[in-house]
Amino acid sequence: MDEVVWEVLEELAGGAGLRLNELIARVAAEAGDETGLTNALRNHCVQALRDRSSRLAEAVRALTLTTRGVSAALYAEACPAPCLLIGRNQMVLDINEAAKRWMSASGQSLVGKRIDHYLQIKSVPPIEEIVRQFGEGTRRIFAVRILHVRPGRLVMAGASICPAIIDGPDEVAYFLFIEQ
Repeated sequence: MDEVVWEVLEELAGGAGLRLNELIARVAAEAGDETGLTNALRNHCVQALRDRSSRLAEAVRALTLTTRGVSAALYAEACPAPCLLIGRNQMVLDINEAAKRWMSASGQSLVGKRIDHYLQIKSVPPIEEIVRQFGEGTRRIFAVRILHVRPGRLVMAGASICPAIIDGPDEVAYFLFIEQ
């Protein structure tokens, strides 16, 4: 039998408070005479690992329903202020309803486009430096000014930028919260 099967059997026996030989005896008794012992042990391991996988998947699903697992896009959507989620590459990943109204634009026309086509972000340090710092783990809020051209006028507003982690710590994005 495979070494992995033995490792899983030892782990299962320990988790059940049994010695390895007691677990093997139980599996053999449940399998009956028609199934070979090696096959029965492998099947027992596979079923136990499937059960564990299902429990872990359920735990992950439960976490995603709490604030610890809520996606960055959902935070942006729930924000009452105009908010955009922008990727490291300066592409708009998501935009909430308040920002669509503030910019007088549809979200679909903005998502997937570079933010600098719609807004100029003026900051000290420059936005590229802020994003680099976010990528290195800086967790703070930066005050910025933004310029936006609407039909017939130039709009200036204050805004805040803070980091957002999407799909793991290596995928850095940021929220742009616009002050009205």
